Amino acid sequence: MFCNSTKDVNFQRKRGLSLVYYCKKCRKYFSINFKPLDEQQILEDHLDGLSFKKIGKRYGIGKTTAWEICNKKLKELPNSNHFTHKYCSKWSSTYIVDGKYIPVKGYKRDIPLLWGVDYNKHDFPVFMLARSENLAAWLKYFELCRILKISFNLLVCDDNPSIKYAARDKYPNIQIQMCYNHFKESLRKTLRTRSVDTYKPFVQSLEELFSKKRSTEDFNRMLFSIFETYKKDKVCLEIIVDIERRKDEFLAFQGYSRAPVTNNLIECFNSHLEDRVKSIRSFQSFKHAQLWLNGYILKRRYTKFTSCSGKFKRLNGRFPLEFTKRDDVVLPDLF
Repeated sequence: MFCNSTKDVNFQRKRGLSLVYYCKKCRKYFSINFKPLDEQQILEDHLDGLSFKKIGKRYGIGKTTAWEICNKKLKELPNSNHFTHKYCSKWSSTYIVDGKYIPVKGYKRDIPLLWGVDYNKHDFPVFMLARSENLAAWLKYFELCRILKISFNLLVCDDNPSIKYAARDKYPNIQIQMCYNHFKESLRKTLRTRSVDTYKPFVQSLEELFSKKRSTEDFNRMLFSIFETYKKDKVCLEIIVDIERRKDEFLAFQGYSRAPVTNNLIECFNSHLEDRVKSIRSFQSFKHAQLWLNGYILKRRYTKFTSCSGKFKRLNGRFPLEFTKRDDVVLPDLF
C-alpha cells in the first residue's frame, strides 16, 4: 500500500504464501506475506548466485522485495578488510594476487576487483574494487595489505609490471614468482603459434622448460640448449635473453615449501566468482558492487571446504577463517 488508505483496497489473488491486493486510489499492487521470511537465507541464496526473480519465486515475494532484503542484509555485514584486521593474524609465506573484471553500470568496460588468496590456507585477507587496473590501484592495494599486517615472503602473479612494482615498493624484500601458465600463453600470442607454424618448435621447447619446477642447474642447462638451437634467430634470441634476465622471477619458488609456479588457485576462485556474477549481469553502481563483493568474500571465508584434494585435503570440513584467525578470538556468527 502506497497511499496509506484502506478504503479502496481489493483482494486480487493468492501468490504462494502471499496475498496480493490492489489499491484503486494509488493504482498500485502490494502483497502481504503471512510467513516470516528467513532474510539471512535469502541473502545467502543471492550470494550463491540465485537471481532476485528466482528468490522471489522461491519465497513468494517480489523481485523488489528480494533486492531490498539483500541490500539491507549486505549493509549489516562488517567490512571484510576490517574483519581481517580485527580477527586474523596467522598467514602463510605464499600469497597469490590477481585482478578479476566485474561489469558495473556506468562504466564502458568492466572494472577490476583486486584480491588475493593465502596459498596454504585459502583465505582472502584483502580486496579492493578499483576503477582501473593500474599502478596507482596496485600501490593502494599493497599499502592496504601492509597496514593490515598481511605478511608474506613469496608473491605469485602474472606478468603484470604494475603488480610487481607495487609489491616491491611496499614489501622491499618480497620474492616474486611469475606464473608459468601466463608466461607460456603470452609467448603463444606473441608468436601466433595457434595460426602460424614458424615458431611452434621454439615455443614447444620453452613449454617443456616451464613444464615443472626445476633446479637452477637444470633450468640453466635446458635454457642453454634452447639457446644453442635458436641463437641465429633474432626473435628467439631476444626471448631467450629476456628469460635469462628475469630468471629470478621464474625460480623464486626455490626455498619455499610446496610453493606454486602458477596462479591457478586464484584463477579457480575467479571462475567461481564469474558464475555468481552471471545471475546479476551488471551491478547498478560502484557502491553496490563493493557491497555485494564484500558480502560474497565474507561468505567464502565462512564456507567449509568440501572438495579439496592432494596437499589441500586437510582443509576439508573447515573454513578459511579457522586457519587464519588469532587463537584468542571468537569469530562472530555471520553465516
